[in-house]
Amino acid sequence: MIFGCENNVADHNEKLIENIVNDIRIGWENGDSTPFRSHFLDWNGARYFEGGAENVGLEDLIVNHVEPEAELGLKLGFTNVQTHFEGNFAWVVVDTEIQLTTTSGRKIHNKGHGTYLLRWLNGAWKVVHTQSASKPI
Repeated sequence: MIFGCENNVADHNEKLIENIVNDIRIGWENGDSTPFRSHFLDWNGARYFEGGAENVGLEDLIVNHVEPEAELGLKLGFTNVQTHFEGNFAWVVVDTEIQLTTTSGRKIHNKGHGTYLLRWLNGAWKVVHTQSASKPI
């Protein structure tokens, strides 16, 4: 038996990755930072691109994107989830549907696409980058 060795072999379980992405989706709808803090690797220089905006670092993403959108009644749907693995790296592409009402009463209903990049680190998958874009339907 070997003690003190970390698990460096990535778990290529698509369901595990899909659960992470779904946790993030639900956290986004509810303005809950917990799944973001649990599943994202908040590293110096992290940049997340959502709907044409840039967030630098996890706190910026949560405070200036996730929480405000939840307050607007965000409904976020992911379909056509495709997960890919290459060693200790994984990426997920999704089709997105976004609905919310702005504070001025304007209804937004967009469809688009998103990408999540993940790295296997210390026995867990961590999101290192996201990008999404959508347009009105």
